[in-house]
Amino acid sequence: MNKKNLFHFFATLFIAACVLSTTNKINAAPEESISEVEIEESLLFLGTDSFAPYSFLDKNIPTGYAVDLTKVLSATLDKKIKIELKPWKECLSDLKVGKADGLIGAPVSEEFPKFITYSIPVAKLDFAIFVETSNKYVNSLKSLEGTVVGVSEHSPIIDTLKKNGRLKLVITPSTLDAFKKIKQREVTAVIAEKEVALYCIRQNRIKNLKIIGCPVGPIYEYALAISSNKQHLLKDVNIAIGTMTKNDMLSYLKRKWFGIKLVEPFPWKKVSIVIGIITGILLLMMGVLWVISLNATVRTKTRQIQLMSEKMIAKDKLAVLGKLAGQIAHELRTPLSIISNSVFLLHKEGTKNRELFEKRLKILEDKIKLSSNILESILSYSRVKAEIATIISVKDCIEEVVKDMEIPAGIKKKISYENEDFLAVFMDFHQLYSVLRNLVLNALQVMDNTGTLRIQAFAEESSNTAVIRICDTGLGILEGTKNKIFNLFYSSKITGTGLGLPISKSIIESNEGVLYLEETSKKGSCFVIKLPSAKKIET
Repeated sequence: MNKKNLFHFFATLFIAACVLSTTNKINAAPEESISEVEIEESLLFLGTDSFAPYSFLDKNIPTGYAVDLTKVLSATLDKKIKIELKPWKECLSDLKVGKADGLIGAPVSEEFPKFITYSIPVAKLDFAIFVETSNKYVNSLKSLEGTVVGVSEHSPIIDTLKKNGRLKLVITPSTLDAFKKIKQREVTAVIAEKEVALYCIRQNRIKNLKIIGCPVGPIYEYALAISSNKQHLLKDVNIAIGTMTKNDMLSYLKRKWFGIKLVEPFPWKKVSIVIGIITGILLLMMGVLWVISLNATVRTKTRQIQLMSEKMIAKDKLAVLGKLAGQIAHELRTPLSIISNSVFLLHKEGTKNRELFEKRLKILEDKIKLSSNILESILSYSRVKAEIATIISVKDCIEEVVKDMEIPAGIKKKISYENEDFLAVFMDFHQLYSVLRNLVLNALQVMDNTGTLRIQAFAEESSNTAVIRICDTGLGILEGTKNKIFNLFYSSKITGTGLGLPISKSIIESNEGVLYLEETSKKGSCFVIKLPSAKKIET
């Protein structure tokens, strides 16, 4: 509770004490000593006289939780509220004809008269079963079926109990009378509002009773009831109750009247079950935490291995580039020399001979393009990428490549798949895409806008391998050069860099696969990729 609420609580508590004290004095004093305050117009609230500890008469003085609450409410509203307790039916009758402004407490129910409107709830009425301590057979409302049950005539749960045809009810004038019938063996149990029953047990020092099955039946909210034609009063009452809730005055009154509870026998069986469940949950949590810790350790070690692998790959690439630096310089020197000579001749010859001028420019463009291709290939080979190896579909990758490529209309496509479920490999999607694109591009270039591009993908059961064949109908590869096609910088094309096939072969081999030229002739060539299948092929 913060300082502001603490101040409000003690302030309200002081006012309530003063109000309660003053009201008791007024009630005890003769009519001649009533002060001028009583002459002012006051509100009349009624309450039942036999519903302790909520409202009852103690030496003809209204007493109880609802009475104290109404007195504090009077001080909070700064309005005098006169309280009268009488039989419940008379309370309802007087309120209906306008003799009273409200009730200090009533259960909230749709069955009550329509001329009543309810305030914010100030308590809850829940019902419980009371039996002798030695009774081990009754543990719920169902276990009472076929027995005799006592209930007070003022209890709102009577209608609910009457609907159960297997219960025989004995209606008593009060809860105390119902408890007496337990002692006299006239009823097996008593069903009563819990706080009412506990107060009765304390005040009359009834022993050897226990409470079970709480709550039984519906739980009713308990609130002040205001005449339906006094909506302004209802609004003021609700505001006051809200204030009493914030400053803990309601909690104080509840502790005052409902503070002592009748403890049920210790439920060893339930406790054992709960302990077992908690132990199981703790063991499960420990197991989950151990698995999480183990997974974290595995991920850390895997990441360390990946980092080491990436560093080794980077070093290998740098080492290869270092060894090939001279060869790269040689490859670039030729186009650069041609470019330099062309520039010199352009300066010397000028633009008078337009045909010669255009020819020189065309040579420059071709050699610049060749140099750019060489540099781009070298960069793509040496660039260290964050590759993500996952299980990928060979079919999806092939279809992605074919969709992205501009295949001339004169070239027919024949693509086939076998055992599609096993055409899956564990590698980076972009790596496989790059290899397939390079092989398809080579096939399209050698066919020169006419021919057939054939792509086959299938699984080999004997080796659990995914196989991809890419074939063209070009003029084939010369016998004397087919052993050089995977050498760095070797190319049979004028504008080729000689890096496409070596890089593709390196990528496939780094994923535990192979790339090779299966066959070549004047009718065409076939390249084959073999990679370990990510799914076990069942024979």
